[in-house]
Amino acid sequence: MEKLKRKYGLPTAIAMVVGIVIGSGIFFKADDVLKLTNGKLSLSILAWAVGGLIMLISAYTFSLVARKVEKVNGVVDYIEAAGGKKAGYVVAWYLSTVYYPILTSILAFVSANYFCSLIGLDYGQTTWLVAFGFLTLSFALNIWGPKLAGNYQVSTTLIKLIPVIFIAVIGTILGITNEPAVAPLLPPNTLKFDFGGAILVTIFAYEGWVVATSINAELNDSKKNMPRALVLGSLIVIGAYLLYYVGLSGFLHNNEIINKGDQAPIVAATQFLGKIGGTFFNVFVVISCLGTLNGLTMGCVRGFYSIGSRKQGPNPDSFAKLSQKTNTSLASGFVGYVLSLVYFLVWFLAIHKGLLPGTFDTLTIAFLYLSYIIIYRWIMRTFTDLSFFNRYIMPTLAIVCAIFLTLTGSGLYQLIFLQSFNEIKEFLIYLGFAMTSMFIGMLYYRSTKEPAK
Repeated sequence: MEKLKRKYGLPTAIAMVVGIVIGSGIFFKADDVLKLTNGKLSLSILAWAVGGLIMLISAYTFSLVARKVEKVNGVVDYIEAAGGKKAGYVVAWYLSTVYYPILTSILAFVSANYFCSLIGLDYGQTTWLVAFGFLTLSFALNIWGPKLAGNYQVSTTLIKLIPVIFIAVIGTILGITNEPAVAPLLPPNTLKFDFGGAILVTIFAYEGWVVATSINAELNDSKKNMPRALVLGSLIVIGAYLLYYVGLSGFLHNNEIINKGDQAPIVAATQFLGKIGGTFFNVFVVISCLGTLNGLTMGCVRGFYSIGSRKQGPNPDSFAKLSQKTNTSLASGFVGYVLSLVYFLVWFLAIHKGLLPGTFDTLTIAFLYLSYIIIYRWIMRTFTDLSFFNRYIMPTLAIVCAIFLTLTGSGLYQLIFLQSFNEIKEFLIYLGFAMTSMFIGMLYYRSTKEPAK
């Protein structure tokens, strides 16, 4: 097996965590959280705090494993060490064919949506063409210029903090000094109370930290730097999100945030800075989204390499072969691109044509969290050198978080607690989609004898 070179340092790893997580979610999920908490700011902030706590607990528990395991592709390595080669293969296949392609294609569209808003294009087919261009350029950069993609990830992380800090600081000052705004009217049936659903919405905004582990084999001194990146990056993200959300409420009334939807932060900046200032703010938002797209693409292009490097999957030698010029698997990157295009078409039918019920984003995340339980149980069974807190308390909390996210993300939460069937249709379609992919993947699994653990 050809090995990847150590070309990234701690700043890139932290930038992966911060840069992938802080992106589109914080900008276009703020109104959704308010809707699901019946328009109450205090409950919305609590939902963001709980979502951040789930991220921190999960990332911290992962960091305990990252200190000991270092192979090819972080989360897959951890699952393989904890549950065996078959479990590692199943998760690697899921990441490569479901998780990365779905989230990457969604981020391409969200980036295009803000870009078209910036240049004054109406939502429609043009947005989808721009999204296709962004998706293609992102894969081209990561396949043929991985070092440049890493530097780009660091720079966009610094840039994307600008709109977050602006909203957080200026909005908080305005909220303290100004009189409360008069609440504008909301369309009927806009609000409802579903606190579990609100937390799940924040999880999409917090998701992406685990993608940083995909560069595990390319990170200098990864046993020290990966744990640091996971914890430090998570703390930066949580602080930025909470301050941003409080700040946004200082610019706009809660009802106005709901009315403006995804454009709420742009409207807030324009009111304070004027049209030109609002335009510059929109530019930073676009860069923020593109940085998240780049980070997800970094994981996507490495998906089939992590499978092929284990002598698994279809034609493993081709996917494990690295280009001498770029030190990347061209075959792995190309397949990741094709799969992202497939889901891009699926999402086009779902959103633009109305032929399918949803985007599968939260479902994709929820089921990945379920697989983490294998890692958490392994920590409790075998990490005898850890303190009681690290060996038992944190993994237990992480298991609780994983089960909670699976219940809410799958729609079973709606069925059990709210007696609602709204999410079940989407859940069943997604389940069929994911199970078909997993069935195909198992056809290529090569059984090998494993030593007893």
